[in-house]
Amino acid sequence: MEQDNALLDRAYGSLIATAIGDAMGMPASFMSPSQIRRIYGRITDFMTPDQEQTAHHSVEAGGITDDTQESLIVSSVLIEAGRFDPELFVRKMRQWAEDYKMLDSTVIGPSTRKFLETILSDGDYKESGKTGDTNGAAMRVGPIGIYRHGDVDLAIAEAEASALPSHGSRAGVSSASAIAAAIATAVAGSCTPREVVGAAIQGAEWGERRGFDQPAPSIAARIRLAVDLVDRERERNRPVNEVCEALYAFIGAGMKSYESVPLSLGVFYAVEGDVKEGILGAVNIGDDADTNGAIVGSLCGAYSGASSVPAEWIAKVESTNEVPFKRIASDLLERRRKAASGS
Repeated sequence: MEQDNALLDRAYGSLIATAIGDAMGMPASFMSPSQIRRIYGRITDFMTPDQEQTAHHSVEAGGITDDTQESLIVSSVLIEAGRFDPELFVRKMRQWAEDYKMLDSTVIGPSTRKFLETILSDGDYKESGKTGDTNGAAMRVGPIGIYRHGDVDLAIAEAEASALPSHGSRAGVSSASAIAAAIATAVAGSCTPREVVGAAIQGAEWGERRGFDQPAPSIAARIRLAVDLVDRERERNRPVNEVCEALYAFIGAGMKSYESVPLSLGVFYAVEGDVKEGILGAVNIGDDADTNGAIVGSLCGAYSGASSVPAEWIAKVESTNEVPFKRIASDLLERRRKAASGS
């Protein structure tokens, strides 16, 4: 029972910290670090977007964006099908796009927009998705890591299947596979931050062999660079915010998956899976702050669990968005158990 409680704590931690990182980073999206300091000071809590924030100006403090919404869609696919079912995923994404008029919004990235445009016009998304290289597949893949905890190979394979419809390039598949592998390792427990990052490199290397060839830097190489940077800064006894700034300087924090994912894994490694430090480190860097906050939150929550997350942060996100994250985490684990037993 104690082991089951710890597993649920990590699964719930990953889901709720995804939403927290998303909501906390939302006001800083596509801002520079100096712009964030000028407008907000240092972000340490949920904030209403300033008028200079154009992508999410209508979202209230604590509100989630497409990052969390898409991860919830992936969760629902896994719970209903007992596996990642690409056709069910496409149907649910189409319904989401229609219900929320996503093509009229300013929040979705270019690869996801192209995917939604294609499926809404009954086009060939398998073809159009070959060029997708932004971080949309990585930001939504956390539930696959939760569902396939302890089975890194299967988590990677299903992450690939989840990326191909919209983010099928080498970079897109590599980034999704990296994050799924990392979360599958972290949720299983009894691991170190370095082992979590090692699993991410394994996933990234797989994705680079499987995705469609498009010009892009190696995500696996950039994850290794992030680890080296963190280790170097640690030797100099630099504080976490300065380590994050070094990651930003060398890797970037933009929506391209080869910036966002190595940066996020670097932040996770720098804070050793601490949810609060990780999310604040990521969102105060700016650029694609909501997505980077969501990915770092997903990683850190999977490693440290919901019990390590400030209770007031959980309460704010759950009350603002009315999403039962703990129940969804429990449903993912229960569906995994049923699928494993054949029931």
